[in-house]
Amino acid sequence: MEQLGVDGKKGTGIVRVAYELLKGLFKDESLDVYPLVTSTRGDVAGYLDYVGLSELKAKMVYLPMLRKTCKWDNAYKKAVSWLAACFYGKKYMRVLNDYDAYISIFSPISPIVYASKLKTFAFVHDLIPIKFPQFCNAKFAKKYKQWIGHLDADRIFTISNSTKKDLLEFRKDILPNKVEVVYLGANAKFKPITDDKIIAEIKQKYGIDNKKYILAVSELSERKNFVHLLRAFAKLIKNTKDDTLYLVLLGPKRAGFKAVDEEIVKLNIKDKIIQTGFVADEDMPILYSGAEVFVYPSLYEGFGLPILEAMQCGTPVICADNSSLPEVGGDAVLYIDGKDIDKTAEVLKKICKDKELRLHLAQKSVKQTESFSWNKFIQQITESIVKDSRNE
Repeated sequence: MEQLGVDGKKGTGIVRVAYELLKGLFKDESLDVYPLVTSTRGDVAGYLDYVGLSELKAKMVYLPMLRKTCKWDNAYKKAVSWLAACFYGKKYMRVLNDYDAYISIFSPISPIVYASKLKTFAFVHDLIPIKFPQFCNAKFAKKYKQWIGHLDADRIFTISNSTKKDLLEFRKDILPNKVEVVYLGANAKFKPITDDKIIAEIKQKYGIDNKKYILAVSELSERKNFVHLLRAFAKLIKNTKDDTLYLVLLGPKRAGFKAVDEEIVKLNIKDKIIQTGFVADEDMPILYSGAEVFVYPSLYEGFGLPILEAMQCGTPVICADNSSLPEVGGDAVLYIDGKDIDKTAEVLKKICKDKELRLHLAQKSVKQTESFSWNKFIQQITESIVKDSRNE
């Protein structure tokens, strides 16, 4: 069984993982997939139509109160969860026992599911709300800590060794062999685009025109460390006197975006910054390919999918040296300390001035991405589901 979060259709990391997982499991002939609806919120049928999996609409399983049984925020919600379990527990368990496995891509697993005969599989993408609660809504950070505290799946998938390490440090009672690292992939559409006409058209579409640019892709939030990048970029321009170089910030605005806007004004570089907002998926490979370099200065990541996308497009990459990022970048990228502005400016200068270095990194990047693919991701998960489900 497959649990989906479908509150939005625009591609955050977890939404992309959910789509690739659902699509991959659906295509695997060894599995029979049933989307599980655990809430009255969202439009699951609309989502399945949107992603081209309309065939699954007839197989949707509705247990809309299941989500209510894993609320532990306060005494009132605990009472609601207990009552929901009492009223719906036996009925829902009879339904659940008709299946073999339950996968949660993100949401907490209900005690009713744990009490059934189902083998349970859960993803832990990162521990940001636990390790860096200052980067999250306080209410969500508290809730997420409770979710991870109640996690008791038969197998837990993490998307990097870094996340696995963080999880085992927080939950010392979890056996390491229950946690399996499954690396993400990038869509095949992320590939080098060499048609100058197409690149010029898409650059014009987003107000970049014929400018030479450094690209940064992410939501504009504090954790993504864009203020650091702005300061390093301002220092780069000041030191090199380069009037031809621009910084393109690509992504939706989240909590912390005001600090980015304020820093742009403070540094007096507004005429050198281009903010595109949300970009259509089909345009992303073109903007990656048109960039001089892609920069990802994030302070913490569970994986770092934009790095993989950029490398797959043959774009030279600079990224921070923390958390999971070195696992993804390997020796194909240049690393920075996300807190050292001077050194970040130096690395930016080095790569922008050295065409041979950019070409060398571009070649290594494409090679590095061969270690990651959605096919490998799906195959590994499928093998684990089949193996664990047979081991009663």
